[in-house]
Amino acid sequence: MENTKYLVWLTMVLGNTSANIWNILKNYDSASDAYYDIMSGVYKFKPAAGQLKKINEISLDKAKEIVDYCRENKVGIACYDSDEYPQRLKSMKYPPVVLYYRGDISCIAKGRNITCVGTRKPSEYTFRTTSSVCSELVKNGFTIVSGFAKGVDITSHLAAVTLNRPTVCVLGCGVDHNYPSENACYRKQILENGGVFISEYFPTQKQIKGSFQRRNIILAALSDATIVFEAAEKSGSLSTAESAVEQGKKLFCIPPSDIYDSRYAGNIEILRTTALPFYSADDIFKAYDVKNNIRINDCADVMKSVNTKNKSKKTEKLVAVPVSGQVPEKSFTPVQLKILDMLTNCTLHVDIIINKLDMDISDIIMELMELQFMGLIEEVAGSRFRRI
Repeated sequence: MENTKYLVWLTMVLGNTSANIWNILKNYDSASDAYYDIMSGVYKFKPAAGQLKKINEISLDKAKEIVDYCRENKVGIACYDSDEYPQRLKSMKYPPVVLYYRGDISCIAKGRNITCVGTRKPSEYTFRTTSSVCSELVKNGFTIVSGFAKGVDITSHLAAVTLNRPTVCVLGCGVDHNYPSENACYRKQILENGGVFISEYFPTQKQIKGSFQRRNIILAALSDATIVFEAAEKSGSLSTAESAVEQGKKLFCIPPSDIYDSRYAGNIEILRTTALPFYSADDIFKAYDVKNNIRINDCADVMKSVNTKNKSKKTEKLVAVPVSGQVPEKSFTPVQLKILDMLTNCTLHVDIIINKLDMDISDIIMELMELQFMGLIEEVAGSRFRRI
C-alpha cells in the first residue's frame, strides 16, 4: 500500500494511461524511486510543459488523500502489478496504471466476458433484443460488461442482475460520482449480486471531455467480444466497436429492424465492414463453441421465467408488493404509478401504454423494465403487460 500513493501521484502528474508513465515504470524498480528522482529534477523521460507544471504543483499529500479516501470509503485500488488487476487490460498499448473499483473485481476474471453497447435511447426492438439476448448469454455463463449508461447499457446490466448474476460496469467518471443519476437506484442491486464498478479516474471525479472515449477502449479490452445493439451514424458505441477490432476481438452486431431507419446507420456501416451479424444468442454461442443449454425465445419468456423464480426475493429486496389500489406513492416515480394504474385489472399492449403516456419511448421502456425488475408487472405474449 505504501507504493500505491507514489503510483497514484504519478498518475496525477503524468496521466493514468500516458506513454510517459509507462516509460518511467519500465525504468524504475518502484514508483517511489521514480518519485524521488523526479522531485530532485532527474527525468528519464521528456515531460511536457503541462506535466512539469503538475510536478511542481501536486504534492504527495494529495495522492495520500486519495488513497485515504479509498480506504475509508471501501473503494478498492488495483495497481497494474497487483493480483486483482484485470489481466485482460494488460494487452492494451497503454493500460491504466491504477484502477479504482467498488464491488467484487474478481468477477471480471471468473468467466467469459462479453461487452454490450448501444444507444441511450433504444427503440422497442432494440430494448427487447438486448434484454432477451443478454439474458440468454448470462444463463449460459457469460459475464456482461457495459458502461452503465442509460438505454442499452443498463438494460444489459439488469439482464444479469435479474438473474442474480454479476455484471461489470465500466465508468467514464469516478466510481463514487453519481452519473447518470437516473441509474443510481440500480447500484445497490448490482453490488449485491457480485458485480463491480471500475474506473481509471479518481473516485469522486466527474466525467470530462474524452473520458468516455477512453472508457470505451477499456470496455472492449475487458471482453472476448463486443456486441453493438443500436448505433446511429456518430454513436459513441462505434468507438467501442473500433477498439474491439483493433484489439483483435470479435465484433457482433444485430441487423436493423428497418434499413432506412437512421437510428441504425452505425449498425449498417459496421455490418458492411467489420462486424458479424447475429440473429440470436445461438450465433454467438456457435462462434465460441458454447452449447446453449437454456433457450429463451423472447423478452416475454425472459421476464416470465425470472418473475416466477425470483418474485418473492426481488420484491422483498426492492419494495413491498403493492395491493391493487394501495400503491405507496413514495416508492415509485409518477410514470410508474400511472403504468400501475393503467394495468389495474387489465392487460395492455405496449403501444397503448406509450400512446397514453405521450413521452419518449425509451424512457417508458425503462420504467416498464424497472417495474418488471421489482416483480410488479410482467410481459405476456404479444408485447402486452399486466400486473402480477
